[in-house]
Amino acid sequence: MRVTKTLNNSLVLCLDKNDKEVVLMGKGIGFQMKKGDLVPADKIQKVFKLDSLSDSLKKDYIKLFEDVPDELIICVKKIIDQANTKYDEPLNKNLFFTLVDHLNYAIERSEKGIIFQNRLLIEIQKYYPKEYSIGCYAIELLNKKLDVELSEEEAGNIAFHIVNAQSDQANMEETMLSVRALKDILTLLSYLFPEKKVNKESMLYLRFVTHLQFFIARMIRKEELPEKDEFLLASVKQRFPKEFNAALKIKEYVEEEIQAAVNQDELLYLTLHISRVY
Repeated sequence: MRVTKTLNNSLVLCLDKNDKEVVLMGKGIGFQMKKGDLVPADKIQKVFKLDSLSDSLKKDYIKLFEDVPDELIICVKKIIDQANTKYDEPLNKNLFFTLVDHLNYAIERSEKGIIFQNRLLIEIQKYYPKEYSIGCYAIELLNKKLDVELSEEEAGNIAFHIVNAQSDQANMEETMLSVRALKDILTLLSYLFPEKKVNKESMLYLRFVTHLQFFIARMIRKEELPEKDEFLLASVKQRFPKEFNAALKIKEYVEEEIQAAVNQDELLYLTLHISRVY
């Protein structure tokens, strides 16, 4: 493959045999390389295809790579390599782009003394310990190699990126659907429980929102919880009839908007979470 643009010492932009733009990664791969130069095969460590990105997003990422330090690129590769050892299937390759973007901004914020609190950190630690451990590894590596002071909050943020990268189908359309569905479901609940003043800073509410996020992700990916507790659902339905009705409304919404089946265990957990918050 021949270079169309050198991004930095570790990345070059090329055209593949199908004239599709790709980013090639390798130690020193961009050093003294000019447009039209042939990239030695033994220098290529990774190939990132750009055809899954929109034209505007592609331009943004190319510009980003020209600005970020080589050491960050190397660290992100190590983080992803470490993460891939934890799973049977490789993580979505777009993780490289999103993680470089996120961490570059996180480092800029850290250097300015700006820290965003991750209000779901406890939930991430509890429900995604593997991904959180990768986040901790990433923070330790970045703080050491880049001489920065990223906080534990960022370990949780990185964990979220790892979770999202576990589906090959992850894309912007799916992300937008997830955000819209979450907003619609919370709006629906506010109409169903108009008298309830919900404390949106409470752990119960944050836990419920986290549950909804993962519930929506399962629905989009057509993954179902195994049904195993009909008796408990009947008991919960009798005890929380209004909350169960709300769960049924969510079921109707999901089946209409996402075209996914909501089974009894999903209804059970939705009802229980709604009963604690509303």
